[in-house]
Amino acid sequence: MKVRWCIGDKLFGAMAVLVLFVTAGYFGATQGYLKNRFEDYFKEKTTERFETHYKEHQHSWEGIEGIRTSYEGERRSPDQREIALLSPDGSLLFHSGAGDPGSLIRTGKRNTVMINGATVGTIYVDRWETAEDDRIKKYILDSMRTSALRVPFVTGFLALLLGLWLTKKITQPLNRLIPAIHQIAAGELPLRIAVTTKDEFGKVTESFNHMAQQLFRAEEVRKNLTADVAHELRTPLSIIHCHMEMIQEGGRDIPPETLLPIQDEVIRLSKLVDDLHQLTLAEAGRLRLDRSPTDLVPLLDRILDMLKPEAEERHIEMIRSYPEQPLHALVDANRMTQVFYNLLVNAMRYTPSGGKISIRVTERSHEKSRYVSVTIEDSGVGIEAERLPFLFDRFYRVEESRSRHTGGMGLGLAIAKEFVEAHQGVISVQSEVHRGTRFTVQLPCPQQSVNPINGEG
Repeated sequence: MKVRWCIGDKLFGAMAVLVLFVTAGYFGATQGYLKNRFEDYFKEKTTERFETHYKEHQHSWEGIEGIRTSYEGERRSPDQREIALLSPDGSLLFHSGAGDPGSLIRTGKRNTVMINGATVGTIYVDRWETAEDDRIKKYILDSMRTSALRVPFVTGFLALLLGLWLTKKITQPLNRLIPAIHQIAAGELPLRIAVTTKDEFGKVTESFNHMAQQLFRAEEVRKNLTADVAHELRTPLSIIHCHMEMIQEGGRDIPPETLLPIQDEVIRLSKLVDDLHQLTLAEAGRLRLDRSPTDLVPLLDRILDMLKPEAEERHIEMIRSYPEQPLHALVDANRMTQVFYNLLVNAMRYTPSGGKISIRVTERSHEKSRYVSVTIEDSGVGIEAERLPFLFDRFYRVEESRSRHTGGMGLGLAIAKEFVEAHQGVISVQSEVHRGTRFTVQLPCPQQSVNPINGEG
């Protein structure tokens, strides 16, 4: 069933209930209100005649027996009401009609006659209106009742037209979403729907486009991951296979140098499997961390000492900028050693001979929280802006070449990002082509509320 009709049925049902509710309220209010107003008007009209008589006779009921209870214009329709007037002491002053005064006083309607705030009598009637007044009352109420029946018909018709327009207006964006949802369910992910409004439906469309883009990106990552893992495994397995065949064909003792290439590839495979395992644990939030207050300066110095021979060979200058007082971060020292090692190796890989790498450690605060900021900046080739969002993806390499010896396996930055976030920290990157790249790692200090912030500008 189309969305239009599903929503239309509900909308029409809601409008029908609303029309019925308004009609019932309108009918009851108009009929009840008019009846009450007629009742009050005729009661005042009848009482006024007795008040006028009392005032005209020097504040007495003298001659009350001859009072006319209807006006001159009503004489063509004789007043057939039953009316009684009692004095304040309860004596009968006036009675008109064929009934029994006692019964009228017990069951009839009553109203007091007030003159200057004092009660001078009490009127009892079987009804307040005369025969002529009753005809006028019935005519007006019948007319209003007829109008009250016309109103729901007119309003219902207008509500139907309004409902058709609203249904078309409301369901038009949804009807454009349904085919797109079916396309995604069928696996056709690269699609986008034009956003034509800025209301809630426009926001839904934007969210849908974002979801489709994310799904497409996730599917691409999955395909690339499979291809990259296969590629990383194919080369070492081919080397091992080739050497094993040579060993089998040789039929003689195996010299150590023959086994060295096999051992190198086995080590490379073991590292690949271990890196993927650690990365998977970090992404799943199951990475075990032995966190303790750690001074990052000695940790960085140990890594720099390891890389010093290569830096000196390539004439790369290592510039260290440390604070005077030790800064402690709440980290797992082994995990963060791997993070900074990956970042420094990456910086050396893309820094040409004669370049420099700066390592700066500072303390920052943000909203009553303290953190240690470690910045590693190189003077290398830099990275294009369009590549930066994918820099921390698995197996992503800035170089188009898939050489594992020059470009690595593409897992170092992905592992660094997951390890930093596992510490509730933040890692960011800024780069400019031909001017270098800067990585910033922010880690929480001990006994401080964790509040990661964006990277330094």
